[in-house]
Amino acid sequence: MKKRILIVEDEIQIIKFIKNRLDENIFDIDISTDGKDAISKVKSNRYDLITLDIMLPSINGFDICKETRANSRDTFIIIVSAINKEEDKLKGYELGADDYISKPFSPRELSAKIKALFKRSQEIQINNSKFNKNIMINYDSKEIYINSFKLKLTPSEYLIFEILFKYHNKVFSREELSQLIYDNNYGNIDTRGIDSHIYHIRKKTKLFESKEIIKTVRGIGYKIYEN
Repeated sequence: MKKRILIVEDEIQIIKFIKNRLDENIFDIDISTDGKDAISKVKSNRYDLITLDIMLPSINGFDICKETRANSRDTFIIIVSAINKEEDKLKGYELGADDYISKPFSPRELSAKIKALFKRSQEIQINNSKFNKNIMINYDSKEIYINSFKLKLTPSEYLIFEILFKYHNKVFSREELSQLIYDNNYGNIDTRGIDSHIYHIRKKTKLFESKEIIKTVRGIGYKIYEN
C-alpha cells in the first residue's frame, strides 16, 4: 500500500523540489498552499507524513502541526522552514514535529529523512508485533507509545519500562532494577523507590490501556504482561 504524504508549502518551486524526490510508485502526494486548506485536509484525511512550512497564508505551520497531532499520533511531521531560530525549532518539536529542516535545504536530504522515518517505524512495528501489539518503543528517541499515545515518563521510569519490555520473558527483582538505575546515573533508589516507580508507570499506562501492563510476580519482582 502506498504511503500518503501532504506537502504544505506556498512556494511552487519548493513544492516541485520536494515532489521530484518522492517516488510516485511509493507515495500518494497531496499538496496544500495555504494553512486553511491544510487544516481541512488534515481533518478529513489520514496522512502518513506531512512536510510543513511555517510561514503560510491564513494559518501558520505551528497551528497546523498542533492540529495534526490532535488528530493523529502516527503521522510523521517534518517542518521545512526559513524560520530557523532555536526557539522556533524547539517550539516545533514541542508541538509534535519529528524533524525540522531549515531553508535553503537539500531535497535529497529531505528524501533521505522521509525514508529513514518510515524504515524505523516499520522496524519498530515488526519487532513489537512479535510480542505486544499495543506497545511501541522508539529506542532512538526513547519514546514509548501505548495504543499510539505517547507516555510521559521520567528518564528512570523509561529505563525500567524499556528493560522490562526488551527482556519480557525475564522477571526482574527490585534489586536488579535499582542497580540498573544506579548504573545509568539516575540516582540511588532503594526497593521501595522501585515500587513507587512501578506505581507511577502503571498509573500513566492506564490512561491509554485498561489492562495491566506490568505484572507483579510475588516474592520475585516485576515483568511485562504478554498479550
